[in-house]
Amino acid sequence: MITIKCTAPEKVLLSTLIPFQGDLKKRTDEEVQALADSITEEGLLMPFAVWRNDGNNYLLDGHGRLAALTLLSVADDTISKQKLPAVFVEAETEDEAKKALLQITSSYGKITKKGAVKFTASIPEYHAPSIDKFVHKKVVHRKTASKPSGVMIRICVPEDKETAVREILAKVNYITVL
Repeated sequence: MITIKCTAPEKVLLSTLIPFQGDLKKRTDEEVQALADSITEEGLLMPFAVWRNDGNNYLLDGHGRLAALTLLSVADDTISKQKLPAVFVEAETEDEAKKALLQITSSYGKITKKGAVKFTASIPEYHAPSIDKFVHKKVVHRKTASKPSGVMIRICVPEDKETAVREILAKVNYITVL
């Protein structure tokens, strides 16, 4: 069973959701696993967006969540029996449903590095694909002149805290602040 951290007027079983987007968007196995891990840790945070037509539940938004929950249900069969939150989008025709899906999945703005760094400052351990490229840099292993080997770690702190952080780190005998 997964924790559900959202509400919606309707609930559906995973098995009733029919993917609607076709080849519009693709995910790697690693991306699906990362989302599955996130849902396991954080819970299901968003309901599915569904177009009901001729008694079928066509999934407009939530294809990644569907893949992740399907993956999780292999190890936990209670997920397949769990009713999941859904909102129903009205559309008279398949073309209207396609337009709805495109509006839902389209990005009408861009995440900026400055905005991502500031927004995630209080949750530095949290990883999400939309911000990782701005916030989480890979640890770089380098040789240093003063020691045979070491690890260089880059951290981001608010400007008004830089001096305090430098002072704290300087007190640790095995850390060199550059």
